Amino acid sequence: MSLVDLNDVVKHYGQHTVLNGVSLTVAKGEIVAIIGRSGSGKSTLLRCVDGLEPIQGGTISFDGTVINDLGMDLRKLRQHVGIVFQSFNLFPHLSVEENITLAPNVVKRVPLAEARRLAETVLQKVGQAEKIDAYPNQLSGGQQQCVAIARSLAMSPQLMLFDDPELVGEVPKLLEEMARDGMTMILVTHEIGFARQIADRVAFMHQGRIWEEGPAAATLARPRTPELETFLSAVSLH
Repeated sequence: MSLVDLNDVVKHYGQHTVLNGVSLTVAKGEIVAIIGRSGSGKSTLLRCVDGLEPIQGGTISFDGTVINDLGMDLRKLRQHVGIVFQSFNLFPHLSVEENITLAPNVVKRVPLAEARRLAETVLQKVGQAEKIDAYPNQLSGGQQQCVAIARSLAMSPQLMLFDDPELVGEVPKLLEEMARDGMTMILVTHEIGFARQIADRVAFMHQGRIWEEGPAAATLARPRTPELETFLSAVSLH
């Protein structure tokens, strides 16, 4: 059963075409790593899946519902889709607890006492329980990223989107645990070794298209196109 379906998606910024007929299906519980050079459309694809960017052609469906329909309630969609940006986007004036409890309390109407217990639970899961009263500027980059992940997990999402996560501290272990728990993930990454290790499938983007895709280990070991072969030879294979 597919959770996400992109069908011939087109995205323009002015005269510049960023996504040029992208089709991709992600099954429930599957982890798909998106790789490719800077500017190939990877991050834009994630933003379109979350409804943060409108598309100019094609369709994107989440759990059977077309999300680019004009009548789609994007706030409702985002209750089920978590996204962790490179910049983490934590509110600097709010404590870690307040960053995590805000959406469950405001969007899902979870009472504050229950939301606090939820914050304690997800912070424990990401190994940052002792940081509940800290502020973002008191945290390292890796800790901020863990808190951003915890904030998403507090909404009990069906899908997690990661835009080039920094694989520092507890983060790789945390992502592996989420994978074992059956979380569906789309992960933009430049860490090819990690993609091979964690992903079920890899999709290589080139010139705004999915140029090649397949099982992660086999595709990265034996690329079928010269473009992917050239890309892999230019990046670290740690």
